Amino acid sequence: MKVVVKSKRGWRKVTFNVPDETFEQIMELAKRYGFRPDEVLRIILLHDYIDFREGETDIENLEREISELERKLYELEGKWSPLRFRTYYLVLDNQNLGIQLSGMIAENKRLRKILDKPEKDYTNIEELIHYYLSFEGKD
Repeated sequence: MKVVVKSKRGWRKVTFNVPDETFEQIMELAKRYGFRPDEVLRIILLHDYIDFREGETDIENLEREISELERKLYELEGKWSPLRFRTYYLVLDNQNLGIQLSGMIAENKRLRKILDKPEKDYTNIEELIHYYLSFEGKD
């Protein structure tokens, strides 16, 4: 079973696979205690409310599965971190290019005025500049 955990704030999400056998056990626990499956997954992932009456081997199996899922989560975080770093610098590059483009548009408008040429409509480009400079919605 593929499980996707999304952040309440922002667009981040983590996806990991839970073996079908384990997911069936989670569904049985959900039915037995009257929880929804997503609540049971949340409880398991946050290490809350573990029932120790199941037996020592079940607890050890669950702990082993949890540690395996945590290992996979850390691997995914390791892959995601460099992507976040790259996107930060891409955003900075886009802002820099937006500033340069804005200056070129202003210079083009000034030269057109001096040379008595008709003005051009730059609203689409200016909207993109506002987007890349994060001014959208602040106007």
